[in-house]
Amino acid sequence: MVQEVVELAGHLIDSDILRKAFARIVEEGGEFEVLDFKIGVTNDEPSQARLLVRAKDPHRLDRILEGLSYLGGSSKVSDARFAPAERDGILPDEFYSSTNFETWVRLAGGWAQVQAQKMDCAIVLREGAPWCVKQRLVRAGESVLLRGAGVRVVPPQRSRGYSVFGFMSNDVSSEVNKGIVIAGIAREMKAVRERGARIVLVAGPAIVHSGGDQALARLVRAGWIHVLLSGNAFAVHDLEKAILKTSLGVCQLSGRAVEGGNRNHLFAINAVNRAGGVRGAVESGLVKTGVMHEVVRAGVPFVLAGSIRDDGPLAEVITDVLEAQKAYASALEGAGMCLMLASALHSIAVGNLLPAAVKTVCVDMTEALPTKLANRGTLQAIGLVTDVGFFLERLELELAR
Repeated sequence: MVQEVVELAGHLIDSDILRKAFARIVEEGGEFEVLDFKIGVTNDEPSQARLLVRAKDPHRLDRILEGLSYLGGSSKVSDARFAPAERDGILPDEFYSSTNFETWVRLAGGWAQVQAQKMDCAIVLREGAPWCVKQRLVRAGESVLLRGAGVRVVPPQRSRGYSVFGFMSNDVSSEVNKGIVIAGIAREMKAVRERGARIVLVAGPAIVHSGGDQALARLVRAGWIHVLLSGNAFAVHDLEKAILKTSLGVCQLSGRAVEGGNRNHLFAINAVNRAGGVRGAVESGLVKTGVMHEVVRAGVPFVLAGSIRDDGPLAEVITDVLEAQKAYASALEGAGMCLMLASALHSIAVGNLLPAAVKTVCVDMTEALPTKLANRGTLQAIGLVTDVGFFLERLELELAR
């Protein structure tokens, strides 16, 4: 049998890393022996373990070591292997595909952290450092990381201090005390803002339909939202309400459908685009209320990504999907927290661009969206099944405490 010593460090017990490592070894047909295990005795002190891993052949051992690398395991192995990209956007067959977890690559006998971490990317050497790069952006001849030895992934670990993010899992249930969870989210938002990181909002049109836009507008005005990512629909319905007091033709004062109201969102798009776009409509006085009004007045950057079903769209909507992806990725730099509110399309898209270290909250009326988000790799997201209007009103109260 061939063997290798693997080292693990972190909150190995309460983050369930050690059990997963044992299971990975056995499932791949290997054996293990615990050579050394030191348990951290304080909240800040990590545990450390050294395992002797055995397998029947080198190929099986390589698979085990690769699996353990996703749990943060490292071994006394050679440097990571690279191969040149065949041509623009074409990778070598054995390329390594990134996760959204913090990743380190062994270069010249030392470990280098991967920059711009996000899932489903190639890892490319640029100016001597490893970077996550979307496949289409890899250039011919660039050194692309290959699968195998020399890669270490650090999975997110459960916080030992009290935190709604530390003690909630991504299991989604409507049967939770929503007040406690929202209070915890408010505490995290305060902590994120205090350390200078940005709070990103991914907004869906249901925010306007549910009446949550008023609370959200006040949150923007109070400086709790630093970036807005959405699509054409959210902005259009917010602007329709500001101009005509309807949302999808439903009066937001009486709750009744307005005769001929089906044209109102088109009227709003027309009027706003005549003014030169959202910023022009606010600056000209056409739009005097609403979330987009507060976003423009506060200088909060926003990106609106288009889709096939858009009406109009508004002048600021980016209709080239690759350009929209690039703009989203740029806007997410420096994010410390992300609120995904009632938007399936854009929430999942943003999840694919976020590193797992960004605290993420997904709020929707059904369990389907938070579950789908987790299934697509955004495992750090906590899901809250509730009305988004209620969520925003309660969040505003908690942030004011």
